[in-house]
Amino acid sequence: MQVVKEYSGRKLREVKRRLVHGCSKRVDEWIALTQTGLGQINTAYVERLNATFRAFLPSLARRTRNLARTVERLAWEMFWCGVVYNFCTVHTTLEGTPAMAADLTDHAWSVRELLLFSPPPPEPLHAVL
Repeated sequence: MQVVKEYSGRKLREVKRRLVHGCSKRVDEWIALTQTGLGQINTAYVERLNATFRAFLPSLARRTRNLARTVERLAWEMFWCGVVYNFCTVHTTLEGTPAMAADLTDHAWSVRELLLFSPPPPEPLHAVL
């Protein structure tokens, strides 16, 4: 999806939304599932996520001398950035963390608590069946 904003000086004149890749029916289904009321293509969530990654990860800044070196390292950095953002970073608009808003936890975690967390072992397959 792509949102193109046209300005006249500093004033927003027009917003064009278009699907660049994918199926418009599938996009409509996702909009119906994730938005209330009449929904439309919106890139705000992706833009916010990109800004968060650039703020937390120096290797993703627009101009930097700090390179990620490998794709694997960048993937791990992005994973930990997402975990810390969702479990440890309190958002005033949510009155807690995103993980709290999604009912994944009942409190904001400290980074220490996050690093020391050990998930329970998975149940044996025969117990599930």
